[in-house]
Amino acid sequence: MLAIGATLFFAGRAPTAQAEAIDVPQGGNDKGSAPIPAANLASASLSASADRQLPAPAFRAQKLNPTGRAVVLTVPAKDGGSYLGDLPVQIDVDDRLTFPAARVIQILSELLAPDVLESLRTSFGAKVQVSAEDLAPVGIGVDYDPRTLELRFSIPTERRASRAVSVSALDRSRLGELMKPANFSAYVNLRGSMDLVEDGFDQGLRQPVMLLDGAVRLGPVVAESDAIWQPGALGGDFQRLGSRLVFDETKHLLRVSAGDLETQARGFQSAPDIAGISIFRSYSVLNPQQVVRPRGDRAFRLDRASTVEVVVNGQQVRRLQLAPGNYNLRDFPFTQGGNDIRLNILDDTGRTEVVQFNLFVDQTQLAKGLSEFGLYAGVKAPLGLRGPRYSDDWIASGYYRRGISDAITLGVNFQADADSRMGGVEAVIGTPIGTIGTNVSFSKVDGLGSGHAFNATFQRLIQRPNGLGDTFNLFLERRSRRFAPVSFFLADNPYKYELGGGYTHAFSASLFGGFDARFSKGRGGRPDVHNYRMSAGWRFSDRATLNAEARYQEDSLGREFSGFLSLIVRLGRYSTVRSEFDTRDNRFRSSYQTLSGSGVGSYNVTADVERSDNGAGVSVNANYFANRAELGFSHFGTYTRGFGDSQNQRSTFRLGTSLALADGAVSVGRPIFDSFAIVRPHRSLGKADVMVDATTFGRAANTGALRSATMPSLPSYSERTVALDVKNAAPGTDIGQGTFRVFPAYRSGYVVTVGSDYNVTALGVMIDVDGQPVSLVSGTATEVAHPDRPARTVFTNRQGRFGATGLAPGKWRIEMLDAARSTFEIEIPRDATGVVQLGNIKSKESR
Repeated sequence: MLAIGATLFFAGRAPTAQAEAIDVPQGGNDKGSAPIPAANLASASLSASADRQLPAPAFRAQKLNPTGRAVVLTVPAKDGGSYLGDLPVQIDVDDRLTFPAARVIQILSELLAPDVLESLRTSFGAKVQVSAEDLAPVGIGVDYDPRTLELRFSIPTERRASRAVSVSALDRSRLGELMKPANFSAYVNLRGSMDLVEDGFDQGLRQPVMLLDGAVRLGPVVAESDAIWQPGALGGDFQRLGSRLVFDETKHLLRVSAGDLETQARGFQSAPDIAGISIFRSYSVLNPQQVVRPRGDRAFRLDRASTVEVVVNGQQVRRLQLAPGNYNLRDFPFTQGGNDIRLNILDDTGRTEVVQFNLFVDQTQLAKGLSEFGLYAGVKAPLGLRGPRYSDDWIASGYYRRGISDAITLGVNFQADADSRMGGVEAVIGTPIGTIGTNVSFSKVDGLGSGHAFNATFQRLIQRPNGLGDTFNLFLERRSRRFAPVSFFLADNPYKYELGGGYTHAFSASLFGGFDARFSKGRGGRPDVHNYRMSAGWRFSDRATLNAEARYQEDSLGREFSGFLSLIVRLGRYSTVRSEFDTRDNRFRSSYQTLSGSGVGSYNVTADVERSDNGAGVSVNANYFANRAELGFSHFGTYTRGFGDSQNQRSTFRLGTSLALADGAVSVGRPIFDSFAIVRPHRSLGKADVMVDATTFGRAANTGALRSATMPSLPSYSERTVALDVKNAAPGTDIGQGTFRVFPAYRSGYVVTVGSDYNVTALGVMIDVDGQPVSLVSGTATEVAHPDRPARTVFTNRQGRFGATGLAPGKWRIEMLDAARSTFEIEIPRDATGVVQLGNIKSKESR
């Protein structure tokens, strides 16, 4: 033990290990021993070494454990410079090191390959304690450093597990804990418009048209609906568009709906109106943050600690510091089409290596093992004048897609009702030269016959080292005359087949050109249709771009050559002017667009002037985003050629607002798109205004005179951190951490209260039982009604004056650490905020 202490002393550092139990002989004999803390042991050893004044080499030559009894130290276990965890090490009298087998398995489980880990478990057998000799058969070395009290494992690269490293920086900083949504929440949006016809048919003020939509969420179930209300409309002034119940099972990413279904279609399917039940999975809807397309996993091995630069399409996307081992890079930030990936590896000796590969990605692909599907069944419910018209005719539709491998995604789909059936298959195949997609479907309609349909596409994006790229695509589609999905009983497809494609080439960062074509083969005497186009674009300055097209079209109306020219000029950061000319009808059009800010106080404006052989027109559209509503105005006027006589002048006024409720809180704000949050100021803030998600470009909302704010844009199943700020708050006001973090469920609501009752600062002078100031000591203040809450720290100066911050109205017990252990009781008034002067307070007792 003397050697252990001396080693620490001459190393010039304090001991870092903690002893579980160290048995040291008492009185210089072996008849009794008692556990001594490591700190005491180190202190004793340091004293002994200082008295003897022996040189360091003499101590290093001594045994690790000269005590004559086994010593157990808890030391840090390391893999190179990486800390793995603490490990109890027993140093026997013969300096043999042993450690718990279960703990060794636990800390090495993330480092070793599965087969190596299993071999290690087998070699340990039923042993409770193992040594370095037990690790040697699987190639793992163990070294104990008595100077630093560290146990270091040496693991060969080939025996390490493959580690997954995400290239995309998905681990964004997270502030605070996730808030829980309200158990009950609801909202309703009102979007209304009213037309004023100044000139033309039916002049005057028209009846308003209002679009209503909203949702109610109770626990995990959502009821949603939308409708149109148009007073005085022919056939009924109220039309319900659809209503349904929705339940999301997030563990397996399933959405179950009942009511008027929102049918999704794949391939050649239609999207019929169905009332019934559906089950649906879409990663973009239920887990939009998950990367579901092929992630380009690539494995590589590092024999030494290295720096790895990941370069995708000529751009460095991440720089990684990695220890020796086997790695699997994943989640590359791919673009649509071809991608060039390069890994620049520099190890700690200066040796460099480059790993390079290419991958083609189409955004409709699914990674291996992932699947998406939708199944919809019920009765036909076409939309009528007053709402869906529920029939007795059954109908079903569905599809299923799965990533068979990272290169192949396959799918099937079907639709059926009492009179027709349709089924099909689809495939998306990623190859080194591009993506191939295809759909094949067959249908049968009673009384009409059978049919088939087929399409195939090819897409390729050619990336070049200078960051430029070319795009190339082809398509072919054929439909038999009587092919029809469900609900199409008079199918008569006019074309036998259609084919086309296009190619675009970037000559430089400012110049591109392209060509595309489409040909449709007519059926039953219908003429063929030809469309061919050549295009080019030139950005001749940082602010101006010129585009041009030459077109040829041939159809039942004859042949036509035409040209198109447009000039786009940016007027600053947020404004543009666009002028264009089309030879087909000698149409000239000039437009101006501008926008300012985001959120409250932002606006956008668009104005157009147009003249052609058919007439002339002027239009203006403007939108303003207020705190409680969205306001809009547009005007459209038409004239005879040359802006002669007015033919029609129509102005439209628009308003959009919402009413939201969540666990008793109510707020009025701009229309809500999915989930929302109601932000309220605590009474302690007085009339201070709370700003929600404020940036240099604006704010999402503020509490204002109504003392509530609606954050209207929280997309479901996407994590969001929203900043809060208080304008004109009193000094010392506590607003909490200044943010709230949410992961909203579908159409959920939150209630956020800014500030709290714990915002009072109490000032006074403490007098002990002897009438003397309680000087220069600290203590704690505990809330009597809530003793489980964290206590507040209190300090006094030489005169006994103290300041206790973060208190709330109610009784508090203050316990000071002076010699008399003085105790005080204070009471903060119910309506107190800011600073409360207590004057002299006298100790109630002393201990």
